[in-house]
Amino acid sequence: MAKKDKNIIEQKWLTIKLKSKTDNYNLEELDYLTCDLIAHLSLITENGIKEVDGVSIDTYKDRVWWVVEKIGLLPEYRDEDEKEIIEWIKDDWDKPDEFDCELEIDDNKFYK
Repeated sequence: MAKKDKNIIEQKWLTIKLKSKTDNYNLEELDYLTCDLIAHLSLITENGIKEVDGVSIDTYKDRVWWVVEKIGLLPEYRDEDEKEIIEWIKDDWDKPDEFDCELEIDDNKFYK
């Protein structure tokens, strides 16, 4: 009996899996491959497809997410509250304020 060909989703996943397990993987290549598979999975999801060859689409999403996390493709997470605190802590004491100006005082009015 002939071996059944893998579907395109499974092929893309296996490529990502194999490349991410090597010690000297190319980060840009894996970024491209994971983005491509995520885009493909999103199109399938939008069309209402839940499974491909008996494997849940969510399973593929989880697998790709795990690889993306493992190889460090995610940017550092910054909470909105943390962003506000960082802006509040920002030190700008040496910058002149918008209303800073030198006042001229007429000494004759104050000292008689």
